[in-house]
Amino acid sequence: MISLIICSKYPDINDKLKVNIKETIGVEYELIVIDNSNNQYSIFEAYNEGIARAKYDLYCFMHEDIWYHSQAWGDKVIKHLSDKETGLIGLAGSFYLSQIPSPWFKAKPFIKNLIQSYNKEPDKPPRRHTVEKDYQVLCLDGFWLCSRKDVFEKVSFDSKLFNGFHCYDLDICLQVHQAEFKSYVVSDIIIEHFSTGSMNKQWIDETIKLFDKWESIMPISVHPDVKKRKLNNTKAFRDILYAMYLNDYQENKKPVIKKAWKAIHFNILTAYVLFWFKILTKGKK
Repeated sequence: MISLIICSKYPDINDKLKVNIKETIGVEYELIVIDNSNNQYSIFEAYNEGIARAKYDLYCFMHEDIWYHSQAWGDKVIKHLSDKETGLIGLAGSFYLSQIPSPWFKAKPFIKNLIQSYNKEPDKPPRRHTVEKDYQVLCLDGFWLCSRKDVFEKVSFDSKLFNGFHCYDLDICLQVHQAEFKSYVVSDIIIEHFSTGSMNKQWIDETIKLFDKWESIMPISVHPDVKKRKLNNTKAFRDILYAMYLNDYQENKKPVIKKAWKAIHFNILTAYVLFWFKILTKGKK
């Protein structure tokens, strides 16, 4: 029924997660664990390898630092993907992306339906996000994505352009959108995710590649009324400036500034004010 594809930092995923999957999925499945303990694969390569091995027509790309809280979630995945217009489902995402290199969650408003825990901050309590209905979105967070074989006959993880473990989710979502499928944050499955993303130097490099690749269609939205939110775009530029500052990043700074000018014009001055205010209040943590 469902092929579960996991790129693992270890030779295999832990036994507790295996039991959790077995006790909650509710349908026939196979586990395809790509052993990346020697870091020989990018996540793009690992997921493409998983697809090549898959025997079922439904794919679930999942991180190994998650925990299923919903029963019979496999039946729900099957139901969602039975709509042939649906190309991807996930549990967190946003409606649009601007020209400015940024993570999906800077494109507010965004939608989340998950329990977010913080393995690097054990004293920080988990935060539960819920929604009452499904939302069509442009892009989805890659910690958990489900799709079909026929969708991946038209798209694939771009292992030629990208390397490492960033931007695979945004890139595949944009491919799915261009292939005229829809993506949804679904409301009837709850998963706990134990880590958050890192806007490190590799993330900056790969995100610039992503926005260069899709520059001709940016800004892009599934809801035109939230397409040009200049304040959010201004904050997004502030945040990538701050990420560059934290990582002592200079390599591709000028092209990012040009993209920001194209997107927000004189609001770029506001972004710099916000950037310096953030340095003064937070510094390099």
